[in-house]
Amino acid sequence: MTAAADATHLRAHPLARGGLADPRTALHVGTPPSPQAEVSTNPSAVPVISAFNDVAQGLPVHAYAKGDLLYQADAPATALFYLEAGLVALELNTPKPRIGALAGPGDVIGALTPGCGGYLESAVALSGEVAVRVLDERARAELPAAELATLIARAAGARLAALTQALEDGEHPVPARVARAFLRLGSRFGQGLADGTVRLTLPVTHDTLAAMVGAARETTTAVVADMRRLGLLEGTRGSYRMRPAELTEYALEATLSAT
Repeated sequence: MTAAADATHLRAHPLARGGLADPRTALHVGTPPSPQAEVSTNPSAVPVISAFNDVAQGLPVHAYAKGDLLYQADAPATALFYLEAGLVALELNTPKPRIGALAGPGDVIGALTPGCGGYLESAVALSGEVAVRVLDERARAELPAAELATLIARAAGARLAALTQALEDGEHPVPARVARAFLRLGSRFGQGLADGTVRLTLPVTHDTLAAMVGAARETTTAVVADMRRLGLLEGTRGSYRMRPAELTEYALEATLSAT
């Protein structure tokens, strides 16, 4: 393991210790993930820069267990992390647990803001095993400058979009926030089914959802129960089936009723 990767194994995160669902994303180091073992991913998240793919495929795969830190907020930002398998929470540096976004296969996270000095968030493994390739300064030097800039710009743009959505959610009532969170997770990680529903298989619990939407766990649990009662959501932590059109309407009605 590189020094950059080794230095990030700091501590187990409390959200990951707090009963996250068993993952569906196990991967043996150095072995390509099977379709059954991989968190489903929207193909648009996978980089299409050929030089990056060539460099990344030549790097070793590092595995992180559930609760491990890939990197910590404010630590020197020295590496990019290309996620090959598993699920990672990007946690904001706030007094209470707050997740700005979830990252999965194909995402690039880490040192996305040259000149800032430190990582802007902490990256915590939510899956039982997260597989990444670490692009340190040496590996990044092998990329053409223009392609490296494009890679970082795309990844930083995705983070900016996620943070913008999180800010927008803050102006909505909790039921709308939870519905919007499920809709985004379904769009990014879900599998569309013939009947119009979306299957979402992720190691996400009510604690994780609460940290994503900035609400108490008890409030989040009550909202999820209401969604189940209305038939908008089926399943439990780790395996859900949702109705996107109805969830969208639910979020809109919740917002309108709060104004």
